[in-house]
Amino acid sequence: MKDFDKYIKNELNKSVEDSSPSDYLKNKIDLEINSQGEKGEFKMKKRFVLVAAAALVLSVGVFAAGKITGTLASSTSFYNYTKYTDMAKAEKKAGFDAYAPESLGDYKFDGIRMVDMADMDDTGAKLNKRKAIDVDYKTDKGDRVLLSIDKNPESSKAIDEQAYHEMRDVNGVAVYYSRIENVFLPDEKDATKEELERSKKDPFFNLAIGSAKREEEVSKHLIFDYKGIQYSLIAGDDMDVNEFYKMAEEIIK
Repeated sequence: MKDFDKYIKNELNKSVEDSSPSDYLKNKIDLEINSQGEKGEFKMKKRFVLVAAAALVLSVGVFAAGKITGTLASSTSFYNYTKYTDMAKAEKKAGFDAYAPESLGDYKFDGIRMVDMADMDDTGAKLNKRKAIDVDYKTDKGDRVLLSIDKNPESSKAIDEQAYHEMRDVNGVAVYYSRIENVFLPDEKDATKEELERSKKDPFFNLAIGSAKREEEVSKHLIFDYKGIQYSLIAGDDMDVNEFYKMAEEIIK
């Protein structure tokens, strides 16, 4: 298992060298790797974040240790907390105060995962190690929305300097929206030439390696900074954009 985890991590590191996954994608890959309840880790491009991982592609900042090329995130496949009142415990473990409503429209609180985060520079060194919080919401029909909460380092690239489709002002806070096409593949060799080229140039296209089979999904994202914390909302393509923005209003008071 140890060798397999190392192999997966190395392959993911290579596969996303010039691409960038979203938080939605991050969570899906995490669940794939952790299907047996093991803790996994993978590399994702520094986000645009709209999430374009969150993260979308794009340029990254430079630190003394080297240029930041991606972000490592790992979590369990199961919830660390299953009660809404446990949000206080998650905040204490993460080391920052955040706000996650008990419901977002028709989506009700389902559980919390703690996420280990770290930026990676071009030398392979891990920087800015920290903990983030993922809160899952779902409807009675099983539709889901993910809220990722992260206290990004001050050196992180500003959201408005990254790619997005539109921005709306929500109660005085700039909220950025993007729609991302995600392709999940078992191996990089399964990608077409066009997909490989697009993953290098299109900030709204994510190519990820490590899935059990080829899958194509579209995800919608909202990202905003609020009171020193970065919030990312991730939903499926069926999510109505106006309804999506109303969810942001539930957080930005």
